Amino acid sequence: MVLLAGLPRTGSTLLQNLLAQNPDVHSEGNSALCQVMWDAKVSCEHNAAEPLIGAGKDISFKQDLLRAIPSIYYSDATGKIVLDKSRTWVQGDNLLMAREYLDVEIKSIVMVRPLDEIVASFARVANESNSSFSYEALMADREFIREVHVTFCAAKSKDPSLVFVSYDELVSDPRNTLARIYNHIGAEPFVHNVRKVEQTVFEDDERNNMVGMHDIRPEIAKQANEVVLPDWVKAACEDMTHAIFSEIDGIDRAHAA
Repeated sequence: MVLLAGLPRTGSTLLQNLLAQNPDVHSEGNSALCQVMWDAKVSCEHNAAEPLIGAGKDISFKQDLLRAIPSIYYSDATGKIVLDKSRTWVQGDNLLMAREYLDVEIKSIVMVRPLDEIVASFARVANESNSSFSYEALMADREFIREVHVTFCAAKSKDPSLVFVSYDELVSDPRNTLARIYNHIGAEPFVHNVRKVEQTVFEDDERNNMVGMHDIRPEIAKQANEVVLPDWVKAACEDMTHAIFSEIDGIDRAHAA
């Protein structure tokens, strides 16, 4: 299994659909696996701890349960490599859990992009789908703040099991970006069609009230965005971008200046 994490609106859906061209790769969009495993772990260690200890199963049952969950979750998966997407996989405790119950040498792909582009992308999609959008609400959203913080901490950790991929490099040089990813995860390279990407990995955006959020275009290119951010949003984004990008080696830091 390979973990896919990082910031939203960074090309993770595009990357999933590119990698899904490889018959050895299985991907399903946003995954609940990390949360399900964490909830099971917490239950074994807290709510169910007393009866498990009484039965002498506090250690063995937790190990067996958590190691079984991925195979149950992906029981219909095809391909040797499962790409599991959850933005907070690289949060410290989650990554420790992955190493203990999935693979001690598990690899992660962490997607990044300048924060001003991310916020502007959210605003553009909301405008195009006539959905409500508020800069104040997004910048104060606990999940968004958590994703930024987790990505920053992951960058600061200098963990060699993580490879950071920027949106810009993915859309401007997909072939070399994919080669770098294959090298990182230790998988045999595959010749991908980067001229026309057929979307095979979907998410129910309408049900999640996020119409168009995970649609991709056949041609890989950076989409024009005429959204003008308020000055206070731009300033906050510049600070966050600098904090994250300054910790990542090998990524263009021009956006973080």
